Amino acid sequence: MRTRMAWVSFGALCVMASHASAQQQLVADRVEASMVIAGDHEPLPIHEERLTVAVDGEHATSTLLQTFTNASSARIEGLYHLRPGSGSHVDGFAYWNGETKIVGEVFEREAARKVYERVTTKRRDPGLLEEDGEGAFAFKVFPIEPREAKRVEVRWTQWLPRHAQLVHYRAPLTSRDAQIVVTLAGPIKHVTSTTHKLLVEKVAGGLRLRATGVASSGELDLDWEVDEPAWTPDAYVQSAGNADEGWFSLSLAAPQLPESTVTAKDMTIVIDRSGSMEGDKIDHAKIAATDMIRLLNADDRVNVIPFSDEVDPLFAAPQPLTADTRTAATSFIHRLHAGGGTDIALALTTSLRSQEHGGERPHIVVFLTDGQSDAVKAAAVDTTGIRLFTLGLGADVNKPLLSRLASQQHGRFIFIEDAKSIESEVGRLAATIAKPLLVDVAVEVVGAQATRMYPRSLPDLFAEDELRVSGRLRGTGAVKFIIHGKLAGKPVSYERSADLAHAPKRPWIAALWAQSRVDHLLEEIALGGDQKQEQTNEVIELALAYNFITPFTAFLAIPESELGAEASTVAAMRERKQKVLAANPEVAAVRGVHNARDVGGADADGDDDDAKPSKKRRVAKADVDEADAPDAPRDMVYHEATGTTGHHGCAGCATGGSGGSALLLIVAVGGLVLRRRRR
Repeated sequence: MRTRMAWVSFGALCVMASHASAQQQLVADRVEASMVIAGDHEPLPIHEERLTVAVDGEHATSTLLQTFTNASSARIEGLYHLRPGSGSHVDGFAYWNGETKIVGEVFEREAARKVYERVTTKRRDPGLLEEDGEGAFAFKVFPIEPREAKRVEVRWTQWLPRHAQLVHYRAPLTSRDAQIVVTLAGPIKHVTSTTHKLLVEKVAGGLRLRATGVASSGELDLDWEVDEPAWTPDAYVQSAGNADEGWFSLSLAAPQLPESTVTAKDMTIVIDRSGSMEGDKIDHAKIAATDMIRLLNADDRVNVIPFSDEVDPLFAAPQPLTADTRTAATSFIHRLHAGGGTDIALALTTSLRSQEHGGERPHIVVFLTDGQSDAVKAAAVDTTGIRLFTLGLGADVNKPLLSRLASQQHGRFIFIEDAKSIESEVGRLAATIAKPLLVDVAVEVVGAQATRMYPRSLPDLFAEDELRVSGRLRGTGAVKFIIHGKLAGKPVSYERSADLAHAPKRPWIAALWAQSRVDHLLEEIALGGDQKQEQTNEVIELALAYNFITPFTAFLAIPESELGAEASTVAAMRERKQKVLAANPEVAAVRGVHNARDVGGADADGDDDDAKPSKKRRVAKADVDEADAPDAPRDMVYHEATGTTGHHGCAGCATGGSGGSALLLIVAVGGLVLRRRRR
C-alpha cells in the first residue's frame, strides 16, 4: 500500500486570559478550531466531541475529547493543534488505537522527540505533544490508517478572567452537537450563555451545567457572577501532607466604582513609529492612541512620545487635559508617519525624565512597539516610580523584555498578534487603566511564612481588574492573608483566612505556583544571564514533578509493546523522573503519585479506572471550605463514566496527575469502538 505523509490539524481552543501568568501577561489570542489536511485544507469529519469543564473558583480544568476520521485512502501522520492561550497549561493527553487508550507522560522534550522519530520510522504508534508557539500546543501521532477513526483527548488548566463580579469562560468547539458538561464550585449566580441553551442543576458546593449548542459556530461562551461582596479576597491553600509547608493562591477583584473613588493620573503614550510599523500597524496604533486620550478623565494629565532611533515628545511633561491639550495631542498623533530604527531604551528614558516626580498621582506609561531592541540596555533603564504597560505588536517583538519591563513596574504586558486587533486591545486596556483604584498594593501573610511569591512586583488594581498572587507557605495551621493598598488616597486593607490543616485537597494550587515559577524562569532565560543552564534545569524538573508542558518538556505516548529498542531509553527517562519525585516528596504527596509512571496520569489510588469497564467511580469531591461557600454541605458528587479497555502506554491510566483527588474533575473517557488499524 502506498504511504503518504500529511499534516492533520485536529482542533483547537483559545481563551483571553486576564492576568495570565505570574508576570501579568495578557495575550490577544485568535479563536481557532479546525481539522484539515495541510496543503489540501480539506476538513476532516468529526464523529464525536465532548468538552468537560471543572471550575473551582476561577481555576478551570478542561478536558476535550474528539474523534476524527481519516477519510482519505492514504496513511497519514496526524498533527493536533491546540491553542488554549497564554497562561493555560496542558497537563494531560492521550489517544486511542481502536479500543486501547494510549496515555502520555511528560519527559524532556528533546529526548521525547528522538524516541518519537525513531519509533515512527518503524511504522509504530507513538504520539508526541509539545509547545508550538505563543500559547499553542501540537500533538503528532503516526500512523493514522485510511478510513481509521482517531480519538484524542487533551486536558488543560487556566485561571479564568474576572471583571468585577463577572467571570468568563470561552471554548471554541468544532461541532454544534458536542456534549458539554461544566461544573462550577463556589458562590455562583446568574449563569448565562450567548451560544448555548443551559440545563442547570444544583450540586454540592455549586452548579452543574449541560449545554446544548444553538450557535452555528459551535463555540461555547459562558458568563457567571461571583455571589460575594465586592472587595472580598479569595484565598486557597494546599498543605504538603505531613510536611510543614504548602502552597497558596490569592486573588482580589476590583469592582466598578463611582468616579469619586478614581485616582487622577499622569498618562504618557509612547508610540513606536520606526520603519517596521509602516502600513496597518502605524495606522491602527494611531487610532488606538487617539481613543486612549478620549477615555481619559478631566483631572488627568497627558503626553505623547513617538520614537524610532530618536524621540520627539509632544510636551516636556504631561499636561492638564484641557480641550486644547486633547486637540493638540490627537492632531500630533494623526501627523505621525513610520521610518527609522528602534531604540526602546531611549524611549523609556525620555518618558521617565518627563514625569513629575513625587506626589500622589500614579504615573502611567503605555508603550506600543513591534520591534526588537537592545534587551540588556533597555532592561537596565531604571523605571522606578512609574506604572508601565507594554504592548507588543506582531511575532517579532521581544516578548520577554516587554513582559519583564511591565511586571517590574506594576503594569501588564499585552501581546497583539494581528495589527487589526490593536484598536480593540488598546481600547480594552484604556478603559481599564482609566480608573486606577487600589494603588501601592502589598500582601501580608500572618500565621505562616510566605516565600517565592509571584508576581515579584504587584500591579495596581484598576476598575474591574483583578490581582492574583501565588506562593509557597511554611506553616501548619491557620493563615491570614491581608492585602494592603490606597483607595482614593486613603489606606485600606482586605483580609481572608484559610487553614492549611483542614483545607480541602486542591492540587491545582501547587501546580499554579509551579507554572508561575516556570514563567518567571523562562523570562530570565530569554533575557540572558550567567545562570541560564541552572534555570533551564529547574524548569525541566518543575515540569516533570508537577506534570505539564514547557518549551523544554513534552508528552510522549507509546504502547509499551511497541517500544522495541527504545525501551531502555524510556526506562532511563523514567528513572530521572523518579529522582525528581524523590527530591520533591511534597509534590508527590499532593499529587498522589508513587513512581515515575504515576506522574503521567495515574489516579491518586493507583487504580487503572479506565481498565474497568462500566465502573461507577467517584470522580470528584465537592469539599468546599465553609469560608468559600458557607451553606454548602460537605457532600460527594458522582459521575457515571463509561469505561474502555485501558493501556498504560508511557504513563498511568488517566490524562492528568491528580486523578480522583482533583476537585470536581470529571474526565470524559467514553467507550466508542474504533476501526481496527490495518498494518
